[in-house]
Amino acid sequence: MQLDLNNVDSIVAWWRVWPGRHDSYLDYKAKASPEFAHSIGAARRLIAADPELQRLRRQSAQERRRQRMADMARGDEAPEALAVAAPAEHAPA
Repeated sequence: MQLDLNNVDSIVAWWRVWPGRHDSYLDYKAKASPEFAHSIGAARRLIAADPELQRLRRQSAQERRRQRMADMARGDEAPEALAVAAPAEHAPA
């Protein structure tokens, strides 16, 4: 799959493949490459408005939390990492 950061539909389709990983990348990319901030913001608004995509976001946050807990149980992660349980809702730019 190719990602076109100028195309909102492309961003949403790409995000849908791996929401947990792709949320973080979009956070980074919007800051590092402000020329894409508008389309990334529009994609986030579409994600926030779609109940199915919101369900994917919640499932992804739950999975990340379970993974952090498993990492902590193995001694791979510090307890303070659990304080960040889910990504904050992204405010429109």
